[in-house]
Amino acid sequence: MDNLLEWTIKALNTSAFLYLGACFAYIISMSRSNEGRIRQWASRAAWLVYVAFALHTFGLFGRWVVGGLDRPPWTNLYESLIFFAWGVSLVQVYVSRKWKLPLIGVIASPLVFILMGMSVMTPNKSVEPLIPALQSYWLKIHVIFGMLSYAGFTIAGCLAFFYLMRRGTSLSKIGSGICLVMLVNLSIAGGKEAFSTGKFFMASTATRTLPNGEVIQTKDTYREFEGGPVITRLEEVPHAWIGFWASWVLFLAGSVVFWRVRRKENDSFEDPGEELTPEQAVKKGGDLLPLSVWTFRAALVAFVAFGANVMWAKNLSPTLSMASNPYLVMLLLMSFFLAIVYLVAQLRYLPFLKSLPSAGRLDELGYKNILFAFPFQALLLVTGAVWAYSAWGRSWGWDPKETWALITWFSYLIYLHGRLLLRWKGSTLAVISIISFVLLIFAFLGVNLVLSGLHSYGAA
Repeated sequence: MDNLLEWTIKALNTSAFLYLGACFAYIISMSRSNEGRIRQWASRAAWLVYVAFALHTFGLFGRWVVGGLDRPPWTNLYESLIFFAWGVSLVQVYVSRKWKLPLIGVIASPLVFILMGMSVMTPNKSVEPLIPALQSYWLKIHVIFGMLSYAGFTIAGCLAFFYLMRRGTSLSKIGSGICLVMLVNLSIAGGKEAFSTGKFFMASTATRTLPNGEVIQTKDTYREFEGGPVITRLEEVPHAWIGFWASWVLFLAGSVVFWRVRRKENDSFEDPGEELTPEQAVKKGGDLLPLSVWTFRAALVAFVAFGANVMWAKNLSPTLSMASNPYLVMLLLMSFFLAIVYLVAQLRYLPFLKSLPSAGRLDELGYKNILFAFPFQALLLVTGAVWAYSAWGRSWGWDPKETWALITWFSYLIYLHGRLLLRWKGSTLAVISIISFVLLIFAFLGVNLVLSGLHSYGAA
């Protein structure tokens, strides 16, 4: 079984790098100057995803064989990341094959890679016994419902982003939104220490010996008093604060500049009422002022310099390691991919839009994904309540994970009511879908990393 576990880890690590290769192949496809070349590179990227998905599947279910039938491979944060990424990749493969939309991977593949990258850098990959709270058949049912709902909602968010572009929503507004997302990522990466001290810190590293004798690197933590909170020792990264604050200020300026600059009177989220051709969509929303473009580029240069500084300092320090800061790296990579996709789309906007389906088709596909995922989100809440009653003697206790799962469900409920009863237009619904997806990510990952509660075992 030890050999099989080693092979599953190798397969999962390889699949992560193949997903990364697919990300770059999709970016190359966007940079092509004609529709045929775009589709050709998108097809190559899709095949990389298929191979990665096959290895991903072997690694995931191989861990199930190692752990036994009663221990499914989604019982800690490492395995939850793998399982969520597998679900998103599964739906991505289905959408690209069934609906002939390989370009869905432009956004979906970076998301899958980020999840897999987090798992690759998680130090403890051993198959450990279940804690008492997880020793229930509800574990299999509850988490599968969650994976299906989260995967469907993720693809719906990708389609909503494409819809806004295909509908002629201003690139200025999209650029402003990306700047704000990168601001949030930078703020999370720096934490309260950056804003209180003006410096940039990373978690210090300590060694830990697992029960099987394996030595791993992990966060250096301590307790000030018995029963007190776990505190992570931090270490200042030399000179990183310069790039951090330069990026933060420039992205803040970029969000303001992008939002305030309007080249056209019809620049809004409202639909004009008729289907636009790609040429009309470009004319409506594809024009940017040089001030916007160069502010964004300057912010990206500062951001890349900041990331390089972090990597350089990590290699010079014996107590800094990415093994204890995996989520920092993934936040930086997420921001980098967002910025690159946006810059390439802006440079090749017309051929990229021509390679997408019509706005009406994108709206329909996004709606289908939400219709598919919404019942599973409801079942996630119901089965979670039943499981909580059997495990803790109560169905609902306003635990952070429960609360944010409910908030996510309500956000998609607003989407469905707005579409079916209030007749809201497509662009408004697309914005709600994207906001709901952000809430979903926090409900799945942010709660485990930022908040504490009865679901904190997921952060182990």
